[in-house]
Amino acid sequence: MSIKLRNVKRSDLKYFLKWWKDRELVNLTSGFFEKSDKILTEYFLDIFNHPKDHHYIIQYGDKAIGHVALSHKTKETFEVQIVIGEKEYWGKGFGSEAINKVMKIAFNKLGYIKAYLDVRPENIRAIKAYESCGFVKKGLKKYPKNKYQPVTLKMVLNSCMS
Repeated sequence: MSIKLRNVKRSDLKYFLKWWKDRELVNLTSGFFEKSDKILTEYFLDIFNHPKDHHYIIQYGDKAIGHVALSHKTKETFEVQIVIGEKEYWGKGFGSEAINKVMKIAFNKLGYIKAYLDVRPENIRAIKAYESCGFVKKGLKKYPKNKYQPVTLKMVLNSCMS
């Protein structure tokens, strides 16, 4: 098994629309389900407006199976977000492989020293993948005003651990 990461292109919109309209997938991630293609397209196009962020398509062979992003927070810190959008690739190690590859980019090429992420506490498969890549649990973070994601588990990784 070997995946490739490539920069997201505008022509990748079709994948994002498919993944963002999958209720099961959305329930494991943001929890916010949007039906409108127009609004989802605006969300997608907005990723090109943040030059310090890095968005990659996770590709297995010639198939786009997911998305991983490095969101710049400070000179030293970034947030990582990942989704394996194609369900037939869930639970097969593709997420862990993508995380490991993107961590190498973040720490070795971009010079970051600390990564963090927020994950739904009930998303056990994702938590296990993050732990297998060296992330450690730091505790629950509460968002009482967010009806879609009121609690997340914060996890961190330092470059010296990777």
